[in-house]
Amino acid sequence: MLIIKYFVIVFLVFIFQSWTSEFFSLGTIDPDFCVIAILYIAVKDGRFNGVFIGFFMGLIIDLSSGLNQYFGLTPLIYTITGYFCGFLKGQRNRLNKTYFSILWVFIIICQFLIFSLIVYQGYLIQDPFNFLVKWFSTSLYTLTFLGILQFVIPIYKLA
Repeated sequence: MLIIKYFVIVFLVFIFQSWTSEFFSLGTIDPDFCVIAILYIAVKDGRFNGVFIGFFMGLIIDLSSGLNQYFGLTPLIYTITGYFCGFLKGQRNRLNKTYFSILWVFIIICQFLIFSLIVYQGYLIQDPFNFLVKWFSTSLYTLTFLGILQFVIPIYKLA
């Protein structure tokens, strides 16, 4: 039953991501709603489910993108994100809300750094400032949507 629930969540998030990518894009910057779903699932259910959902969602994204120059990058990054976010399960009582929030924000920013280092490596060599703009804008745009979602379903209440 749990697998069906996760399959439905992955499918809905993937459809929402693909349908709204043009609507929410700012130039070449798109929010990553899949990372938000992985974060919520990993914090609620732990590392194993975070890794499983991260890999599965990343594989679906890579397989659906047609000619993908970086095949395997998305499952790898989503798996790492699910793994590290899974450490936050059950940490609500041990950590302050501020430290808890700083940890998941740090995990998301590092996830986008790894992605940007591989995808925008040409910018890093030719124009480091443009690389930093791409990295910060992509991560902050997703964190903006995550911050809005925090008012509806706070992550610290899941942990």
